[in-house]
Amino acid sequence: MVKQFSNTQSLSFFRDMASQKPKQDDVKINPGNDHSDLDAKFILNHTTKETRILDLGSGSGLIINRIYKQVAHITAIDAYKEFTQFIKTAPNITVINADISLYSTAEQFDLVTLFGIVQYFSRREILKIYKKLLKNIKPNGKLIIKNQFGIDSDVLVAGYSEELSKNYYSHYRRLTSEVELLKAVGYRNIRTFDIYPANYNRWENTHFYAILAEV
Repeated sequence: MVKQFSNTQSLSFFRDMASQKPKQDDVKINPGNDHSDLDAKFILNHTTKETRILDLGSGSGLIINRIYKQVAHITAIDAYKEFTQFIKTAPNITVINADISLYSTAEQFDLVTLFGIVQYFSRREILKIYKKLLKNIKPNGKLIIKNQFGIDSDVLVAGYSEELSKNYYSHYRRLTSEVELLKAVGYRNIRTFDIYPANYNRWENTHFYAILAEV
């Protein structure tokens, strides 16, 4: 049984990080977790020069800075200016500092991306976000999620981390469970991809996957 968990706990971790003059790669938590080159390649497999992207949880722009020249426009959403200051300044990038849970727009996009962030929301919270995003994706548009997911069951990390020497909170839901959430909301043609080399998966109970869904 997963204990009580909410995005508020995870936000406190990143708020603390933002207050300490972070470097660009600090958002990856562990420097060895920066696989944004592979993330960028995967995203670009599903874009054209005309693609307009909404990227949620953009952090310091490690992915955006690799792809912005190859798409029409990227709207980047992240709560902390201390992170988004590293995003390239370009005519086709709009940066909005906002809490993902509260952010809302009537604009529609060809592609919505959530890379490495869905574990920071409870099942109830992420369900609301998935539902909200449906109206922001154009007909035949796509949603891409990349995250660690539980292999056999949900995995909750809640409390003091010896590796990080601070409190850390993440809810790595089982991959099949996340797919079912998306189906329940109304996404279709959902596919999963094992996009990283096997050795990039450091833990025995979680695994990195990308989920591609259409509306």
